[in-house]
Amino acid sequence: MAVKIEIVIPSMGRADRVITKHCIKNAVLCVPESEKEAYEEFNPGMPILTHPDSLVGLARKRQFIYEHFPNSFQIDDDIKAIHRIYTEKGEKTALDADEAYDIVQFCGNMAKLAGCFLFGFHKDSNPLGYHEMKPIRLTGILNGDIGLLEGSKLFFSDKAVVTEDYWICALNAYHHRMMWVDERFATSGVSTFHNKGGCSNYRTLEQEAEDTMFLRKTFGECITLKKDTSIAKRKHPYQRGLKIPF
Repeated sequence: MAVKIEIVIPSMGRADRVITKHCIKNAVLCVPESEKEAYEEFNPGMPILTHPDSLVGLARKRQFIYEHFPNSFQIDDDIKAIHRIYTEKGEKTALDADEAYDIVQFCGNMAKLAGCFLFGFHKDSNPLGYHEMKPIRLTGILNGDIGLLEGSKLFFSDKAVVTEDYWICALNAYHHRMMWVDERFATSGVSTFHNKGGCSNYRTLEQEAEDTMFLRKTFGECITLKKDTSIAKRKHPYQRGLKIPF
């Protein structure tokens, strides 16, 4: 039996800049209680789930969402589009809002049928990173847009302040081994380091370094330091990689 995947946009301090609402239908905003009125003003008609102002940090907010919506897709508030990346040169890549909603539902339900609890899309909208013979990936890392299904052993640690995506992927590998990643699609958004509000308020180089050390202590050599490649350059020296040995 198919499950409904709730589309949830965690946000803070960006009431007038929720870009994601234009690229996917039927989304719910998750915001601090004190910001509810501002979000209602700038985002009329959108359902809003509030959490106490004392709940600070994206990892804690993600856990709050997972407890309220055990079958959900948590998508950043600054996403410009969900793309199909298997197109030919010159073809349109961006999905419309209805297509994007349907693709999330499809991906989540395929994950359920496969026995996975964690799902999502390709981490980069650059088609050069897509392998046409491997449309589905069962291990590795998700980007910041994370799908979760009920019944798992997964949770978010508040010690992974700006690395909750690496935490949940490594924890999923430990408990459940498989994830479901549809490599044919990817999200694209604005740079976190240039968008005020949200987790950019505490995403400092010092916090990046601290998080990397925490992940390394928890998961060992699976957490690596990224290197520059011919396709992509590191955004900062503490940017991580996740190398799962299966």
